[in-house]
Amino acid sequence: MGSDQRIGILINCLEMGGAQQMALQVFDLMEKKMGQVYLITMDTTREMPLHPNPDRARQLAKKKMCLSRLDTTQPVLSKILAAPLQYAKLVGCIQKKRLNVLISFEDRANIFNMLVFSIPTQIVSIRHPMKSVLAVKHPVKKLLISLFFTLLVRRVSVANFNSQASMKEFVSLFPISESKLSVIYNFCDHAGLDQRKTLLPADARTRALLDKNYIVACGRLKPVKGFSCLIRAFEKVAQSDPDIHLIVLGDGPLKQELQDLAEALGLKDRVLFPGFVSNIAPWLARAKVFVLSSQSEGFPNVLLEAMALKTAVVSVDCTAGPREILSPDTGFTRKTDQIEWAPFGVLTPPLIHLYPVSGSPLDPSEQYLAEAISALLEDPRLRVRYESAGYQRSLDFSVSVQKNKWLDLIPSERANRSAPN
Repeated sequence: MGSDQRIGILINCLEMGGAQQMALQVFDLMEKKMGQVYLITMDTTREMPLHPNPDRARQLAKKKMCLSRLDTTQPVLSKILAAPLQYAKLVGCIQKKRLNVLISFEDRANIFNMLVFSIPTQIVSIRHPMKSVLAVKHPVKKLLISLFFTLLVRRVSVANFNSQASMKEFVSLFPISESKLSVIYNFCDHAGLDQRKTLLPADARTRALLDKNYIVACGRLKPVKGFSCLIRAFEKVAQSDPDIHLIVLGDGPLKQELQDLAEALGLKDRVLFPGFVSNIAPWLARAKVFVLSSQSEGFPNVLLEAMALKTAVVSVDCTAGPREILSPDTGFTRKTDQIEWAPFGVLTPPLIHLYPVSGSPLDPSEQYLAEAISALLEDPRLRVRYESAGYQRSLDFSVSVQKNKWLDLIPSERANRSAPN
C-alpha cells in the first residue's frame, strides 16, 4: 500500500441506494490500495454500513467526515441555504488532508466537486440517465443541476458513467470532450454475497417470510421504481398461482399507498412489505424470481446481485442498465415491445404509466410483465436455465474484472500500470 495520491470520495449521504453502495465499494478498494483515502458525506443520513465486515467498517469510520447536520428529509430550500457552509467545509477538508483527487457521486456532490478550484484531478460519477431523472426533479433542483453542469462540466478531469446509455443521454445535454468520458460498470462482490446469504434476519416473524414461495423486488418506495405497476401485474400472477407471494424490500414515501393498493386488489396477505432490510442477500437467494420494475435506472446493482445469487430475473427494459446486462449484444438504445427472452434474463416493455388509474385494466406493459413472471414460475426448466445463465453473466462484473478500471482513473495508478516492467 502507498501512493502519492490523497483522495477524497464525496457523496450526498449514505441512504440506501446504488450510488451509495458503489461509493462505499470504491472507498474500500482505494483505501486498501492507496491508504490516504477519505469519505466525505454532505448530510448525516446513514442507512448503510461502511462495510459488511464490522471490523473493516470500524477502520473505515476513522476516515469519514461529514459537512453538515442536514439529513435527506430537509426541504430543498434548507439544502440551498446550507450549501455555502458545506462548500467552505469541503474546501477546508481538501486543504487539511491535502487532497489532490476528488471523486464525487450523485448530482449535488458532483456540483460541489466542479466548483472546487484547488484540486488537480476532479472525477464526477453520474449514476443515472440524466434526462429521466431531471424530468421528475423538483423545478428548483432541475434548474440548478442543468445550470451548473452546463457551465462547469468542461472543467472536470473525468466524467464517469455506469452504463453506455447514461453516457449517451448526458452528452446529448451537456458540453464535454469525448476524451474525458469513462464507462465503468458496477462490480459485484460474489464472495461477500455468498457469505451474507446465510445471515438470516434476527426477528423470527421476518425470518419466517423467507420460508414462503415468493418473487422479490427491492428499492426505495418511490414512483420511479414502478412498484404500483408491479403489484397490479402480480394480481394476475397470483390468480394462476395461489401459493406465490410478492415481497417488496425497502422503505419510502409510497409505502402506505402501496399497501393500500395491495389491500384494494385483495392481496393484503400476498404482497408483503418487510421494510428496510440491511442485508438483502438471503431474500434474493431464496426467491423464485427477482423482478425489476423501474421506469429508469442508472445501473441496477440489485439485478446483478440477484443474478450472482443464481436467481432468475425479469426486468422492465428501462433506461438504463438492464439491457446492457441481460442482452449486451443487441445495442443499448433498443427497447422491446413484447416479452424478450434475452440470453441472461427476461426483458419486458418499458412501463407505460407510473401512476395507473385505480381499478383500470392492466395496460400492455403490465400485462407482459405478469406473463413473463408467470412463465418462469410455471416452467422450472426455463427458470433453472436463466439461473445458470444469469450467474455466468454476473461474473463479467466481478470485483477482479472491474476494480482496475477504477484505479486507472487515478493518474499515478494509471501511469504505474502502463509503465513497462
